[in-house]
Amino acid sequence: MYFWACWFNRRYRLIAYLAITLVLVVLAALPAGFVRYQGRWAVVRITSPEHLAWVWNTGIDNTLAVMLVALVFIAADLGALGLGDDPEGGNLDFLLSRPRSRAQLVWTGWFAGLTQLLPLLVLPLLTCLGVLAALTHTFIPGSLLRLSVPLFAMAAAMYTLAFFMATVTASARHGYELAALAVVLFLGYRLILSGEMAVYELSSTRWIWECFHGAFDWYLPPHQLFPLANLLFVAGAILFLPYLAQLSFARRDL
Repeated sequence: MYFWACWFNRRYRLIAYLAITLVLVVLAALPAGFVRYQGRWAVVRITSPEHLAWVWNTGIDNTLAVMLVALVFIAADLGALGLGDDPEGGNLDFLLSRPRSRAQLVWTGWFAGLTQLLPLLVLPLLTCLGVLAALTHTFIPGSLLRLSVPLFAMAAAMYTLAFFMATVTASARHGYELAALAVVLFLGYRLILSGEMAVYELSSTRWIWECFHGAFDWYLPPHQLFPLANLLFVAGAILFLPYLAQLSFARRDL
């Protein structure tokens, strides 16, 4: 009951987020398949297998960067709507009066929000594949399917962190702020690594674009303790935070 109530209460928000994400993905994928010709934009003419691969790789890279930024903010907002705020006063009290534990409410609320991220991930990625396939009349998904796993992991991590903070603080006001802080810290970290060219690179749109796409490198580096070690570490943290939220919620006075 509570699982489906979470979906029902957020249906309009999810529809709005899905529409925004689909528009962003189309705008990100289309430029790879168009070229400026005699003052007008025209569909690119594929001249070689290398050119075809470039169109697909560029469209996929643009899509992944846009999806990462969008999902970070969306996931943070959905996480903040977990147990941190009761949109209709009395709902939580009513649920707690039913024969279910507080731990069940926490894990059900967390899992409901996690499943809400899936259509926001899958449908835009399918849209990207459809746009590029329509432009090139071929299908070369490349790294899109492989990188969709760390993309979901990053969104799930941001969602779980926001869910944990909302449950602990009993407030649903920190979603977008948390996402903005994460983006600023990430860009600052990359700027420090850039060294002397930091100020110039910060003004470069291309550098920022590549910076967001580079966020995937940490999940699939060539040297790890064992294959997919970093990804499994993040998955473990994602599962541990709801447990901490459960302990905090068990001690909350309602």
